[in-house]
Amino acid sequence: MTDVQKVFITKEVADEVGLNPSYLIKLAKKIGLNKNEMREAGSRNYLFSEEGVKKIKLWIKK
Repeated sequence: MTDVQKVFITKEVADEVGLNPSYLIKLAKKIGLNKNEMREAGSRNYLFSEEGVKKIKLWIKK
């Protein structure tokens, strides 16, 4: 079973990495996060796994 403490909504990730939520979604799609790292959870809202958040942070550091 997945630990819900390791699943994040768009706003949480955007605040953590300092990006606008809309830009975060565009960036995540550009990076090519897979369905285990990011999935849609409603209109303009996504769920991100820890792995997905790590990939986004690494991409931003480039």
